[in-house]
Amino acid sequence: MDSEAIEHLYPGEGEALCRLDQHMQRVAWVCNFKKPETEPNTLTPSTTVLSPYMKFGCLSARTLWWRLTDVYRGKQHSEPPVSLHGQLLWREFFNTAGAGIPNFHRMEGNSVCVQVDWDTNEEHLVAWREVRKPVEDRKASYRLPAPEGWIHHLELHAMACFLTRGDLWISWEEGMKVFEDLLLDADWSLNAGNWQWLSTSGFFHQLFRVYSPVAFGKKTRKGTTAGKAKR
Repeated sequence: MDSEAIEHLYPGEGEALCRLDQHMQRVAWVCNFKKPETEPNTLTPSTTVLSPYMKFGCLSARTLWWRLTDVYRGKQHSEPPVSLHGQLLWREFFNTAGAGIPNFHRMEGNSVCVQVDWDTNEEHLVAWREVRKPVEDRKASYRLPAPEGWIHHLELHAMACFLTRGDLWISWEEGMKVFEDLLLDADWSLNAGNWQWLSTSGFFHQLFRVYSPVAFGKKTRKGTTAGKAKR
């Protein structure tokens, strides 16, 4: 993918299929893909960036699944949950949860969500959204997705942790709304589900890893294992 891939996410099915074709030609990369090992600070994307096209229906999960199957056939390849097939399975897991669980996008009345007494701090929420003081004073390593509307999932993880259980103790619902506004690939159920997961409000409640806004950026910029920076 060229250096303009993120700055110019052109719409449409034709663009989606063209990008898909380009990726499927990278046979070794597709077979060896493991999402936790991708890098958030590379100059060109280390993932497919097909999620916006899937959100808007320009690329179907079925098409991507079978194209991957064709590439995998007869070769050694990574397996779910970290493979590209695994990412599609996660997508459908959250879509199923969103369709079947009432109030999935809210804490209250959500049967899978822990009821947390989150703080309400509008100043900190706005600062987090705009990446400015007081968040800026803490040398946050993430950036909000402007103007391209997409950022690497590990940066999203760090942002979600910082807003919720890691630092500011603000509800995941507020972060979900911000991502809904700013991310091109903010699918409703995936957005809500991932925020519950990363704030340890739903699905998984013993996530001890905390992304330090300082150490995480230093480690990923140095090319060490992404996503393992702890406070």
